Amino acid sequence: MKQMFGWTGKILRVDIGSGEITTEETSKYVPEYIGGKGIATRIAWNELKPGIGPYDPENMLMFMTGPFTGTLVPTSGRGSVCGISPRIYPTPWFTYGTMGGDWAAELKYAGFDAVIVKGNSPELVYLWINDGKVELLDAKEITGFDTFVTQHRLKEKHGNRAQVVCIGPAGENRVLWSTIQHRLSNSIGDAGLGAVMGAKNLKAIVIRGSGGVNIAKPEEFIKVCREKAEMIKGGATNYPHPTDLPYHAPIGPGNQQCSHGCPLGCGVLYKNIPAGLTVGSGTRNMMSHCEDYAFIEGEATTKYPPDDIKDIYNGDMYTRGTKAFGKSMGTELQALCEGLGLTSAFPINYYPWFWVCIDNGITEIKGVKLEPDDPNFWCDFMKKVSYREDEFGDIFAEDLMRAADELDLPPVVRKAANFQFPMWGQPAHRQGRAYESQPDPLWINTMLHWIIDSRDPMACHHQSSFIAGWFPPHDEGHGGTPDSNMERLKEAYKKAFGTAEGLEPGFDNIDGKTKLAVWQDNRAQIKDSLLICDWVFPAILRTFTSREKYIEAEDYYGDIDAEAKMLAPLTGLDIDTDFIDKAGERIRNLDRALHIRNYDRSRKIDSSGEWYYEYPEKSDGTKLDMKIFDAVLDSYYRFRGWDKETGHPTRATLENLDLKDVADELEKLGKLI
Repeated sequence: MKQMFGWTGKILRVDIGSGEITTEETSKYVPEYIGGKGIATRIAWNELKPGIGPYDPENMLMFMTGPFTGTLVPTSGRGSVCGISPRIYPTPWFTYGTMGGDWAAELKYAGFDAVIVKGNSPELVYLWINDGKVELLDAKEITGFDTFVTQHRLKEKHGNRAQVVCIGPAGENRVLWSTIQHRLSNSIGDAGLGAVMGAKNLKAIVIRGSGGVNIAKPEEFIKVCREKAEMIKGGATNYPHPTDLPYHAPIGPGNQQCSHGCPLGCGVLYKNIPAGLTVGSGTRNMMSHCEDYAFIEGEATTKYPPDDIKDIYNGDMYTRGTKAFGKSMGTELQALCEGLGLTSAFPINYYPWFWVCIDNGITEIKGVKLEPDDPNFWCDFMKKVSYREDEFGDIFAEDLMRAADELDLPPVVRKAANFQFPMWGQPAHRQGRAYESQPDPLWINTMLHWIIDSRDPMACHHQSSFIAGWFPPHDEGHGGTPDSNMERLKEAYKKAFGTAEGLEPGFDNIDGKTKLAVWQDNRAQIKDSLLICDWVFPAILRTFTSREKYIEAEDYYGDIDAEAKMLAPLTGLDIDTDFIDKAGERIRNLDRALHIRNYDRSRKIDSSGEWYYEYPEKSDGTKLDMKIFDAVLDSYYRFRGWDKETGHPTRATLENLDLKDVADELEKLGKLI
């Protein structure tokens, strides 16, 4: 095998049904598909044929790294997991998730760029990867254990430096919103792939590696990595906000990085918190990234409509802010959630919905009294769901949309479920309605990401939405800073793209917004393929270490060429930003083709989420109707090179991206214009 730089050169294949273990060369897929989601999507196109379901042995669970993983690239410790998800609603289909931690870097140090698992084992097993040696081992001694105990037991057996990804009871019982878990709270959550791991009877993957990553041009690579680390040292792009001062997120007591190799400390460590319920004793530690604080601090922004628009709102949807239970009870609930292996943001959607039920006369479901303000209710709820106890636990193990289909509910309560899970069976996120404000024009971009993706896309599109923190305050004073200079912000976008039209409010300049959405989406594919942090890259904007430096700055621009500048010396290949952008476009179009071939994806399916944006945005009341939506989608398809009537890529588009074989197959199936 020819030496590779940035990649280890080997992909591990494990059929846990037959026990067969093989490898293939990574060079079959790179550099065209980069790594991570890109390679996974190419393998899915080649091997996941129409009709394969999430629990079928033919479904593959793909644990992926990227060329940046395990290197000095700032924020580069991430990995992705891809496969057909049972959670996607109404049709299970191929999707993805990402998480940080140390497992992905360890996998590369063990000699592999990816682990592709297929088959279903007749007994519960775990995979032990140790410096290129691979074994399938009996997991009966850790059957039913939570994710914390599972990791502890496996580290006792294989060494404390081993890295573990695993499922808890929820995954073993195929709960559709179960996680694949790592460390305290790193997880693949909303994608629902924990249930696939459970169906395969794969309890865990344990990894130990002592190797490294070969660098083509070490001195140049180290220099550029240091430069980009300096550029992002102010933290994630959402930090210019008075409540987040100081703007930077230093690593230290209370602030921890969520991923190997990250110079930032965006996570909060709740340490030695006394137990507040009867689910355990002693103290709890809990790491909070993103929404892991939901039980602890609550979430006021799940109220709809907020005060900013209540005087102009005449709709039928009324929801409440999510209750906080404090550090003691909240941390214990959160630890229970992570230990059982449930996606941790669920209270943000379930709490408002249970109150809609109560407000409309539904005070119990399947004999269980709804008491969302009582922490014991949530303790019992999570246990019932994770173990599929009685009818109540079993129905909500299928998640809210499928539960709502089964229950006899008033129309407004059924609609409220859809309001919380507006597309693909995924919880609302950064759309400016059920949760978080996203003022015009930002929600137009996030809408497009949701409309064309296979899951909640905002797990890898935060740079489309975090810029809300740079806007003037909105949503009852939250979500923005009074310190921002909007002209400087527009100048940064003009420097990056030659125009700031994408930041102009309203629908007068639709093309400016859709062009920006296309670019953002292409770069999201790249982030999940390299892999790097979505809270930081692509660095349209630099970040600042103090409010004073932010106010004094004459230039907000970061560097949208950063990914290429780091990838070129790492790999030694002739790579520039044009190469990066075309690779992102290739991955998105291949993903689209896969969903067209396997699931009949079309404009009709894309348009099924339009209704949600007829509700006014939380902070400014902006909304659309079907006529405006169609104009936006027409524009987006045009810049994508997709047929306006079907939403299918054209042959010219696919061939321009070196996907002639894909075009040929779609044509044979009558799915190419």
